Amino acid sequence: MERALSAAPTRCPLAAPHHAPRLVPAPAPGRPAAPARLDPLWALRPRGGAVEPLPGLLAPRPGLARAAPGPAPPPDPQRGACGAPGPPPFLLILVCTAPDNLNQRNAIRASWGRLREVRGLRVQTVFLLGEPGWGSRGSDLVWESAAHGDIMQAAFQDSYRNLTLKTLSGLSWADRHCPTARYILKTDDDVFVNVPELVSELVRRGGRWEQWETGVGPPRKAKAGDEKWDGSPTLGSQPVPLLYLGRVHWRVQPSRSPGGKHQVSEEQWPPSWGPFPPYASGTGYVLSASAVQLILKVASRAPLLPLEDVFVGLSARRGGLAPTHCVKLAGATHYPLDRCCYGKFLLTSHKLDPWEMQEAWKLVGGSDGERTVPFCSWLQGLLGILRCRLIAWLHS
Repeated sequence: MERALSAAPTRCPLAAPHHAPRLVPAPAPGRPAAPARLDPLWALRPRGGAVEPLPGLLAPRPGLARAAPGPAPPPDPQRGACGAPGPPPFLLILVCTAPDNLNQRNAIRASWGRLREVRGLRVQTVFLLGEPGWGSRGSDLVWESAAHGDIMQAAFQDSYRNLTLKTLSGLSWADRHCPTARYILKTDDDVFVNVPELVSELVRRGGRWEQWETGVGPPRKAKAGDEKWDGSPTLGSQPVPLLYLGRVHWRVQPSRSPGGKHQVSEEQWPPSWGPFPPYASGTGYVLSASAVQLILKVASRAPLLPLEDVFVGLSARRGGLAPTHCVKLAGATHYPLDRCCYGKFLLTSHKLDPWEMQEAWKLVGGSDGERTVPFCSWLQGLLGILRCRLIAWLHS
């Protein structure tokens, strides 16, 4: 497998960023903001300069070239979602969504996406989109971005087969404009995320390390006389270990079904390469900041597959990083709404419509992350967790 992967694959170079990615700031209270075009992030372009969708770029093309960087953009005072005063995000959540999925985005904003702090640690949610196609409500998207300030748009046609570009755009933006975020969760807009439990899980796995201090004194491991400390909040130097956490799939064979949603051609993945390397389900996986940097470093040398979760797993493998399996991350499994299951076991659940998303949030956290009703008795809790584990086992 390693020898096969080292063969010269079909490659498609990542283009350089030609605009500084940013989020459109929310308008001042009581004053509507004028709509402004969202800056594109990354683009794969032929020499003619027109953006093309991913499927046409996977095959070798003599006209394919790197997009030349454009002129330097003006300073951006907001610097995206991570430039606000205060501590950097402990967890940055990147939600892949389609331009027309407004109801899903609003359901997330009204539920788990509204959380900004858990256990004293900052959480930030950003929606990732591409260019809307013909018939989509692009102007509505601009107003939505101006109203919420949580949309990042990249310069490629938004489609399921372009999820790899969408994910790489989000990871690139996070690395450039939110480098102090400890962890990045990539998920989709039909996935419920139990943010409080996920933060607790990451703290258990990686420790709090040295988080930002809110007091006026120096950090715990710094001294007031240190020349490096200037009185501002300081992040500890201890790095977060490499982490690639999710519902891991092993020895998955590529689908050759013509026109299928997950089709991978023999040109994209030759039969001699065997099954895909282990990868975490794209419905929800967590990367440490160091893992994001590693994946971006090797991504341009990997075959650009339309299956983003497989591509991330392949890039991680090329960088020497193996995924860590976590049964609490649901993968493609949909779990019936259950207070004990959602509150005590699950970190994510897939295929929730907007109504289910908000109902699940009521079970887990309520309007502000605080539980409004008791979870369940000891026996109910045991039965709920056993039910969740049984469903997870049946789908593993």
